[in-house]
Amino acid sequence: MRIKKSLAEYTADALGEQIVVQKKYKTGDQLPNEIELAREFGVSRATLREAIRVLAVQGLLTVERGRGTFVNSEVKNYKDVQFGDIGSLRMKLIDLFELRRIFETEAVRMACERGTEEEIRDILDAGARVAACINRRVDRTVEDQRFHHAIAIASHNEFMVHLVPMVYRAVSETLLRFGTDEILARGTLNDHALIMEGLERRDSELARNAMYIHMAHAIVSLRAANVGEEIV
Repeated sequence: MRIKKSLAEYTADALGEQIVVQKKYKTGDQLPNEIELAREFGVSRATLREAIRVLAVQGLLTVERGRGTFVNSEVKNYKDVQFGDIGSLRMKLIDLFELRRIFETEAVRMACERGTEEEIRDILDAGARVAACINRRVDRTVEDQRFHHAIAIASHNEFMVHLVPMVYRAVSETLLRFGTDEILARGTLNDHALIMEGLERRDSELARNAMYIHMAHAIVSLRAANVGEEIV
């Protein structure tokens, strides 16, 4: 029988991925404070502390009382599966969205079926923050990433937890580079609302179909704007 990972363990995986694979933090670097990191991963400070304890036990982090948390060393083969830096691959923007349409539809279905009440609340809270950003006409990149990452965490599929942030990062960087993010904002509000309704009702088919429609809308919008064939 496979034991489900806790939210803290998934958060530890995501933070470890940032350090080892994405190279966001180097050996000796001090991590941001608890409030910033907890907000980044969309979890409580208690969950974040537990995630840091997990990485400290594994030797990746060192916690120094009164000073903070530091990257101890680059642990080789930190994960059995290494995905590399997907952002370095040359691919078409539409290809990325077609990839997302395949695996994020399943991620949200699994989130409906497997996610805890706390994880579903985290997704809904992140979705509300995305909507607020769009309505205020401010950049929503960080909040949108948290929304999709929270869905991956709730899927309780380790591959999803690692893959979603990597693909999303490649997508968001390209959208900003070509100034096309505003094109997608128009349909995001309605699409996200439907996804969130499915999650709140634990209706996996509704959530799955809503995510499929969300990605399909993005692909259609990019093609209409004649930017989907740009090479990342």
